[in-house]
Amino acid sequence: MAEKPLTAAEIQRRMDHAAHTYDQGDARTAARLYDELGRDVQTQYGRFDSRAIDAFEEMARVIHKG
Repeated sequence: MAEKPLTAAEIQRRMDHAAHTYDQGDARTAARLYDELGRDVQTQYGRFDSRAIDAFEEMARVIHKG
């Protein structure tokens, strides 16, 4: 079964969920959520889609901050 396309609202919801996870003190899970989102966006919209890059940048920030 094919996955349904990611909408802008779904991408934002997942970004918010990852941010909330980080705010709750779970950096490891937050980094994973950002990574998964970035890969999903790349799969559907292309390697250099700005939303994928945003997700990967947030993942890097989470890893850097710990």
